[in-house]
Amino acid sequence: MSKIGDNTKALGGFLRECRVEFSKITWPSRKELVESTWVVAAMILLVSLFVLLCDQLLTLGLKGLLALSNMVFG
Repeated sequence: MSKIGDNTKALGGFLRECRVEFSKITWPSRKELVESTWVVAAMILLVSLFVLLCDQLLTLGLKGLLALSNMVFG
């Protein structure tokens, strides 16, 4: 058989297998989806605030070290 025919059969088999696998998926309800979205958004906000806090503390510490080094080696 030609290479194109083999590829066409392989693609058809792949698409049939995809359809079977998609039928096995348990999709979330709208309510579950909205709740999960809010949880993800809240976690993003919390992690962002944590990163901001760490950044500000490190910046403050480095500025303090630079000021100290300027006073010592100035």
